[in-house]
Amino acid sequence: MKKRDILVIFGPTASGKSKLATQIASNQKSVIINFDSLQVYRDLKILTDRPDDEICKKYDHRLYGILNGSEICSAAFWLEKAEHEINNCFNNKLLPIVVGGTGLYLKALMHGLSEIPSIEKNIGEQAQMDLETKGLDHLYKKILTRYSSTKINSNDKQRIIRSYSLWLQTGKVLEEWQLNPYKKIDNVNYRLIVTGNLREELYKSAEQRVENMFINGAVAEVQSLIEKNYSSELSVMKAIGVREIKSFIDGKISLDEAKSIMKKNTRNYIKRQDTWIKGNNITQNVNFKKYL
Repeated sequence: MKKRDILVIFGPTASGKSKLATQIASNQKSVIINFDSLQVYRDLKILTDRPDDEICKKYDHRLYGILNGSEICSAAFWLEKAEHEINNCFNNKLLPIVVGGTGLYLKALMHGLSEIPSIEKNIGEQAQMDLETKGLDHLYKKILTRYSSTKINSNDKQRIIRSYSLWLQTGKVLEEWQLNPYKKIDNVNYRLIVTGNLREELYKSAEQRVENMFINGAVAEVQSLIEKNYSSELSVMKAIGVREIKSFIDGKISLDEAKSIMKKNTRNYIKRQDTWIKGNNITQNVNFKKYL
């Protein structure tokens, strides 16, 4: 069977991924599929620079704004939805253009995910109790004892609790479960386009984006999140801009300070994304001009 193409546009924030995707979509029978872990949320349209309604009507966009802020978008959840959309593309002879900057989702798509058991309620409660009574360091040391080569950061509370819970339930920590991933989409070619200019140019673009966010209503968007009383632990409340603007709304910092902190945090995020791309050897293997 002839291999089918999946076009992937991947790169740091503010590197022009969405613009390039629509340029290609204007010349190809295609569907644009999101793999940004925050653009899946309805509540975060401005702060994530999600494609606007007019663009989404002109070009078929999928997996944008599909979840409420109270919901959790795991890599497994996203992968299931993405596979459905990609297979629909293949069935209808359309090119799937997968666009985003969440490396974990890209790895899940290209290399698969392991079937990790769901945490049983009593196990989750036990892990939470151990966290409260013994501390995060105790949980982390248990993981290290079982799997000394763990790459989980010692301050990554969410992953530590999950890995510790799995150990309590199954005797194996998270990374042991991840050693043998399975792939669902076979017989495909991944055509990768990696966007991004010199880092200083990305910084300038990102800083202008922050200014545009405030013009377009970022403060009102965060005010709406606050009114929904979402837990501070949810992904939507950790997005760059939410905490900074909330501090402004609460009168703790000025508007200029909120903008400045957002710009700084965005620059740091771009640096982390760039480091991840290089560290995971993500390289371009197709000239985007082929699709224009």
